[in-house]
Amino acid sequence: MHENLKDRFLDISQKIQAACHKAQRSEKDVQLIAVSKLQSIEVIKEAYLLGINHFGENYAQELDKKVLETPKDIIWHFIGPIQSNKVKLIARHADWIHSLEREKIAKKLNDALETEGRKIQVLIQVNIDQEESKSGINSNHVIDFANNIDAKYTNLILKGLMFMPKINQSKKDKIDSMKKITALQSTFINEFPACNVLSLGTSNDFEESILAGSTMIRIGESLLGRRS
Repeated sequence: MHENLKDRFLDISQKIQAACHKAQRSEKDVQLIAVSKLQSIEVIKEAYLLGINHFGENYAQELDKKVLETPKDIIWHFIGPIQSNKVKLIARHADWIHSLEREKIAKKLNDALETEGRKIQVLIQVNIDQEESKSGINSNHVIDFANNIDAKYTNLILKGLMFMPKINQSKKDKIDSMKKITALQSTFINEFPACNVLSLGTSNDFEESILAGSTMIRIGESLLGRRS
């Protein structure tokens, strides 16, 4: 077993349990996604043996390689920016996409999925803090974008929203971001009651994210170890 992987998984699992208890939520409502970008096949397989079944990738070609060399029942989440020329690979392999933000990409994905005979579950990535360097749609445009996805692209199953708040925020700014996220999520669910997935939280803030209502948390090196 990869050194300390089991211990890290136990520690994170206990913190998830404690955060869910504090939030008066069931642990079953929070899905841990192991972010496996730049991790070896060996590490993924060892994590799988511990019971981790959801993995997140940022690069289409890396996803393509790993899908072919890992257990077939792994659920793959694509969480990185989607490049037009990589849409076919993503459509072929991913079970979830967390980073949908452009209609041009939505159309290409829908067409590629039609060819593959597949459907995929998608989340709209929102740039909640309006960072110029970060991907994601402006929160004011989310409802219109979601309506377009829902109406036009039958191979994209809209499930909710994804957020990547600023990493180095002050405590006050982090609280403000979380408030904006929960308010937008509430508005979004009023419009789309079946779209109740909230992908929010990484190694630095997953406990606070669970308290804010996150249903998917994305954890990389603090779980799987340093990337190769």
